[in-house]
Formats: sequence, structure tokens, C-alpha cells
Amino acid sequence: MFLPGEPGRHLQERLFGWIRHRQARLIVNYAFSLAVTVSAAFGLREVSLALTTHVILPEQKIAAVSFLSGDERQLRDLIQSAEGTGEVQHGIEAGDGWILVQEMKGKRPVVHVMIDAGMERARARTLPLADEGVKLVFSWARGGVAEGHPFGTSARWRPAFIAEMTDGKVSHVETLNQPLFVGNPVMPVF
Repeated sequence: MFLPGEPGRHLQERLFGWIRHRQARLIVNYAFSLAVTVSAAFGLREVSLALTTHVILPEQKIAAVSFLSGDERQLRDLIQSAEGTGEVQHGIEAGDGWILVQEMKGKRPVVHVMIDAGMERARARTLPLADEGVKLVFSWARGGVAEGHPFGTSARWRPAFIAEMTDGKVSHVETLNQPLFVGNPVMPVF
């Protein structure tokens, strides 16, 4: 209605003009618009996941997604290198289900992940992490992960610890105190 010539009104008349009752036409138009929008959102989610480097290791119950350039092999190698560290192995074993690993570069993206997971902004900014370098955020599943589908829409994650990587090796592991996540524990990947 805000575009010259009102193309929305013409489209509505073409699609639903056969419905004579105005209120019924508005309800059908609303339901149709809602269905198209939700379908488009799920379609864009699938496209986004397809374009993002990610791996699922079902035997280890590890799902990983990289927000850096690289391929699945590099992501697998980085996870395998991190798993070789005692602190990371202990953190993985402390979880009782699927683990999500998010690979990112720098402290800033990690801070945003923590805020999204419910940590207060001021506390997230004071995490003792280097400003640069590759970080792996390990999160535990909080219900809703269907077997073999860790990237499903019902999966919810809570960050457990962060591994800082230097030259492909873990240089520091920061364990996250779970009571720091006071906000909404819902953190979908996509």
C-alpha cells in the first residue's frame, strides 16, 4: 500500500477477489501471508545452513558450525585437535548428550553468543579471552535435540566452556559458570 500504484492491493484482488465478504477475504489473506512468510523463513534457514560450514559427528554426539572460511575437513581437524586436550575432553564428558561447537574468530563474536545465551552484557565483555585468535564455544544441549538432528529447530544450547586456539592447539580453556546465564536459555544455531 506504500508503493505507487498499490501493487499489494492488486495482488490481493487477483488472488482473493473471488471472496465477496470483506472480513473473510482479510482472514484468508492474513492466513496465506502468514503461511508464505513462515515457509520462506524455514527455506532461508535451510539455505543458510547449507551455505555455512558445518559437520555432525553422530558417534561422538558433536555438532559443529564454523563462522570462518574453511571446509568441513579443517573444522573436523580443529575439533579433533581440541579434543586431545584434557580440559576440553573433561568438559565434553561433563555433558550428557549432544555438544555444539561454534568456531569463530576474535572475542567480539563470543561476547555476542554469550549475550544471546542469557549472560549479562557487562559480564560477557569481561570474559578473560584474547581479543584475537580462533575461539571454540562448546555448548551443551538443553533438551529438544532429536536423535541425529542437532541443527533442528527444537535444539536449544547453553554455552559450557570456551577453548582458545593458537596455531591449531588449545592455549586456554575458560569454563563458564552456569548461573551467569540469567536470561533466556534459548540459543538456536540458526
